[in-house]
Amino acid sequence: PACVGVITSPTGAALRDILTVLKRRFPALPVILFPVKVQGNEAKNEIARAITLADRLGRCDLLILARGGGSLEDLWAFNEEIVARAMAACTLPIVSGVGHETDVTIADLVADLRAPTPSAAAEAASPDGGEWLSRFTRLETRLHRHLLRVLGSQAQTLDFLCKRLQQAHPEKQLQRGAQRLDELEIRLNRAMSAISARREARLQTLTARLQIQHPAPRLLWLESRRGELKRRLSTALLTLLTQQRQTVTSAGEKLHAVSPLATLRRGYAIATRASDGQILHGVAEVDIGETVAIRLADGLIAAEIREKYPP
Repeated sequence: PACVGVITSPTGAALRDILTVLKRRFPALPVILFPVKVQGNEAKNEIARAITLADRLGRCDLLILARGGGSLEDLWAFNEEIVARAMAACTLPIVSGVGHETDVTIADLVADLRAPTPSAAAEAASPDGGEWLSRFTRLETRLHRHLLRVLGSQAQTLDFLCKRLQQAHPEKQLQRGAQRLDELEIRLNRAMSAISARREARLQTLTARLQIQHPAPRLLWLESRRGELKRRLSTALLTLLTQQRQTVTSAGEKLHAVSPLATLRRGYAIATRASDGQILHGVAEVDIGETVAIRLADGLIAAEIREKYPP
């Protein structure tokens, strides 16, 4: 309960016992005292009025009706019909702690829970603060461990995402592209050197054969051929380098060309049937008078079909 109401004599030992137990078990539990007489002719009326008042105020979650031990005549107020009916009509749960363990009154039978003594009633109506503290300590430990696991998992996820983000960064992609371009350039230079070396070796072979045969016309022709081969070699190397560069440039242009927005910016449009949003592929898919939506690079326009022309 968030608040406990106690209906008993303000000067009796029952109140001291109840407050002592509540302070020991749960000191933070608020207590509202409804002082009444617990014996005598007016006791039954005061007890009934206190039960009705506590129920009407609604400030308590639970009521304790208590009195210390005594003779049957001393406890007779708790056998009165007015008290029993007030307890039965009360919407709040009532714990009775009247007399000693061997004493039984009608109030004990009407109460939601009967305790043998006022102290036992306080025990039944209050939580165990030590048990709660122990439970909170266990929950704190579990929460701390869970938070450590969650934070560890989130840290691993964050580290993984950071690495993926670094790998996907445009600067990294440009670096990989530049590295690939350097590799291609190195391979091209090596190929050019190899080709030059092979051509040079071939030229030397031909020169040696020419020197052996030593025909002047053949020598002149071979000299002319040698110059031509050099020019063709230079031209071929320049052409090959130009083609490689054009390939890289063309790949970038193709990547840009496949963008749908780039296609629309070049003057193309996408026509859809206004009724169902179906993309139109030919004039046969639309009728005269039907409305179509035309998507351009900067927005949509609606048009009505008035005529259709063959291709």
